[in-house]
Parts: sequence; C-alpha cells; structure tokens
Amino acid sequence: MNASTTVLLVVDMQNSFCHPDGITCRVAAPLNDIDAVISNLAECIDSARARGIRVAYTRQGYAPDYSDQGKAASAFPIAAAIRERGGVVRGTWDHAVVDALAPRDGDIIIDKTRLDSFLHTPLESILHNLGIESIVIGGCVTNFCVETTVRSAWQRDFDVTVIADATASFTPEMHERSLTNIAQCFFAAVKSWREVFPA
Repeated sequence: MNASTTVLLVVDMQNSFCHPDGITCRVAAPLNDIDAVISNLAECIDSARARGIRVAYTRQGYAPDYSDQGKAASAFPIAAAIRERGGVVRGTWDHAVVDALAPRDGDIIIDKTRLDSFLHTPLESILHNLGIESIVIGGCVTNFCVETTVRSAWQRDFDVTVIADATASFTPEMHERSLTNIAQCFFAAVKSWREVFPA
C-alpha cells in the first residue's frame, strides 16, 4: 500500500447511527455488532495514521428544515420519524462522529446529503488534488452509503478496498449480501482489517 496515494475513508460513523442514544438508532434499529466494528475501525484509523495514510470522514446530515434531504430520502419509511425528532441535523450531537473515532486536525471531513459520498460534495476534487489513487473504506451502513460510495469510487477509477469487519449493517444478512455483491462485481476488494493493515 502506497501511503502517499491512499486514503482511509470512514463513512458515516455518527452518533445517530452508531450510538444507542442516536435518533436513527432509536427509530430504526441498532446496527449489528456495532461495538466490534467501532473497535476494528479505531484500529484501522490508528494503523493508517502510523503509516502516513490520510484519513477522511463523511457525515450524513441535513439543514434544520430538511430542505436539502431530497425526494428519495424524504420518502424513506423512517425519514418522518427522524425528522420529527430532529435527527441527523448538521452541527448537533446526533450528527457528530462517535467519540471513539473522532476526527483530528488535518483530517478530511465531507458533509453530504446523499448516500453517495461523491454526489454534490468536493470529495473527488480533494482526492485528486492530493494525488489519491486508492480508497480503503469502512463505516456504515454497508448496503446503503458504503456500497453506494464504493460503486461511485469505482466509476471514478479509484482502486477500492472495503474492510469487511469494519463495516456494519442492520443484519448480518444485509451486510454479507452487500459485500458479496461488491466482490463478485469487482467494484472493490473485500478484506478483513488485519489483511488491509497487517502488523
């Protein structure tokens, strides 16, 4: 792995989705095995930093009036319940990355309103300006924002690796189906975190 041309992208590891008091977690369902995923992703982040690999974060979130949520997201079955409770509003605790994975000064932070981390964001131009060719991805939700971002990165000619045990979905079946699809379609390599960042 070439540190100068690689980025670790941490997708949407926010209180809303990952913390038991998070609004999305409360109105939808807890993510499967999320504590282990957070622990593994923390190890990945530490390993990336030790190798001189840049770390980037995405945060899904909206304006207080949800005017930027978009038609598809607004119609999602749990969207009304999230809106009623003020969930995932930018600048709130619910929107923030969980403490165990908190960004540091100098990390790349991308705020987005869609599943695709590249859509309507400066992520692609930032990565190109840094000379990034390879993206290692962990985060949540595997079959939503992670898989959508993987496909989008692949279409932009980045080499992509997904960390299987540093990604999370609502059920093991959802998680495994998504990873299988990613691997079988050659959108990305799918590996464990210890394969990506060996001791």
